[in-house]
Amino acid sequence: MILCVAYGVLIYPKYVSPYRNMVALPNNHWLWGTYAEYGEHNYEQAEYMEKHYPGHAFTRFYGPLGSDYIMTQSLEAHVQVCQTHSYKFIKPEFIIRGMKAIIGNGLFFAELDDHKLQRRIITPAFTHSHVKSFVPIFMDKIKLVYNIFDDYTKDGPSVFEQVPVFVRLTLDAIGEATFGVNMHAIDDENNELLAAYHRLSTPSDDPFFFLCNGFIPGFRYLPFASNRRMREAQRVFRESCRAVLMHKIGNLSEKKVEGKDRDIVSILLRDNEHPWTIEEIQNQIMTFLLAGHETTTGALTWALWALAQHPDEQEKLREEVRAAFPGGVDDITSADAVESLKYLNNVLRESLRIYPPLPIALREAAEDVTIENTFIKKGTIVQLSIGLLNKSPRLWGPDAEEFKPERWDTRPMEHAYGFSTFFQGPRACIGRRLAEVELKCILAAFVAKYKFEMTSPTQTVMTDFVVTAKPLDGLPLKVTRLEGW
Repeated sequence: MILCVAYGVLIYPKYVSPYRNMVALPNNHWLWGTYAEYGEHNYEQAEYMEKHYPGHAFTRFYGPLGSDYIMTQSLEAHVQVCQTHSYKFIKPEFIIRGMKAIIGNGLFFAELDDHKLQRRIITPAFTHSHVKSFVPIFMDKIKLVYNIFDDYTKDGPSVFEQVPVFVRLTLDAIGEATFGVNMHAIDDENNELLAAYHRLSTPSDDPFFFLCNGFIPGFRYLPFASNRRMREAQRVFRESCRAVLMHKIGNLSEKKVEGKDRDIVSILLRDNEHPWTIEEIQNQIMTFLLAGHETTTGALTWALWALAQHPDEQEKLREEVRAAFPGGVDDITSADAVESLKYLNNVLRESLRIYPPLPIALREAAEDVTIENTFIKKGTIVQLSIGLLNKSPRLWGPDAEEFKPERWDTRPMEHAYGFSTFFQGPRACIGRRLAEVELKCILAAFVAKYKFEMTSPTQTVMTDFVVTAKPLDGLPLKVTRLEGW
């Protein structure tokens, strides 16, 4: 065992690895490699390399015990991994091991022909025309959360965490919109499902707990308190999703499932090409319920953080929303009306560009492949940096790292991959339209009614990244209820 560790740490990366001559990140923990930085909430390795070692298609970083990991640096390399050779790269086994129990074995983990089949079957649930019909559901949920905000601010401006409140909103919104079931997260802050979600999506006090679960087979079964709490949370979440499924099946048994029923469960139940088991459908519910609302929560809170840092832009957005809907939130009745707000669109896209809910993604080469004159051997882990592309000076100019919503008025993207928040290619996010419409409704409704400010001029925010990236401390902001809307 000691010899294996010594070989992996001291010999293989320097003298044997096919990437030994590739320029590499200087930081390297002897055991965890660059993953030590992930444990410290740093996900900008590719951005660092671009600033200090530009001009490479790929650069190297070290995985645990000196294993082979590389990062796409050039736009061309990223496009080939995500699009040209997309099905030659799969999700790494340690990601599957660490995450499958959390979000289910649904579309997120499907590969190759299985992925193509599942995506084709589920796509009708996410067409833009269908997603637009969800707006009344979103607005009903928003009005309920207004009560929570009003209670916090009844005695004047109040500082409170945004993430826990919007978790409740997005969980109920995605549950009812895509499955037709009320999760009761807004009604009851002590909801058992909410507690389970918090456990699943929040790192333990030791950030390397999640690394151990991913990299050490069987670690999750060891008798640690963290493992016991995680298993209990998984049980509650899985049973809640099964209850959603059985409730839906019960409702559908009372009427014929027709082609017009386009929620995910109805689509899967009437699929004759691939008879879905209860377990398979349950896994899809877990995937879309957790991953779907988690993404929206992160994107929304990062947008509020951006607007809190830029009060002029926040006021401009507020004026646009109030002018379009002078009667208040009850005037927001259609997706077309919300999507017609140009500055709202600019603000949302700019915040998604600067703060992507998924800042990095990892893929494993399923076979040998050569990209940009770089040989990538089977089994190599490739990191894709969304932040690197979204803030690339080459694609966005010298002010690429600045929050400037107006850039979307005058600067067309030079390349589609310059906005990779929802990914591109065959594995692009299937729920993009749903997320965008929901985010626009929520952002418009809350910025019009409340003012969001930093708690102090020196407030900083770190990133908490398990399923998606969210503000680590729950994003406390000073919130003021405004009159006249």
